[in-house]
Amino acid sequence: MSPGAKKFLVPFIIVDTLFFAALGFWFFHRQVTTALVGKPDFSLDIRHPESKLTEIDLINRGNGAGEINGLSIEVSWPDAELVEAKGLSQFNVTETGRRSERFFLSPSPAVSVSPGQPIAVGWVKLTDDVAVRGEIVANSGAATEP
Repeated sequence: MSPGAKKFLVPFIIVDTLFFAALGFWFFHRQVTTALVGKPDFSLDIRHPESKLTEIDLINRGNGAGEINGLSIEVSWPDAELVEAKGLSQFNVTETGRRSERFFLSPSPAVSVSPGQPIAVGWVKLTDDVAVRGEIVANSGAATEP
């Protein structure tokens, strides 16, 4: 290889090597930080322990603890009337429509949920045995009753 080509290629090789080393360090650091710190991943567990009764739990399926302040759970159902609904574990409930309810945290200190830990949100009892759908929604402001 000619000295002119070496003079031209060596700086590019050095810069590329430094770039890939920095990229590898960033990726490794991100993976280690995520594994050590962890992130919460909330999901709903909707169960039907008996006819016409539906229980709702919030579960942290992530690998780190997380606060549930600022989250509400909306449940809805087709073709049935509400008999009764009750919020549990610092959750209150309010009617948001003819066939829907919203569970929200009462104003209180921060509630943290560990990985794998469920927290009881509440239950709804309906006139008919129908499927209940649930959704986690973020509140835009404080978690108070509308």
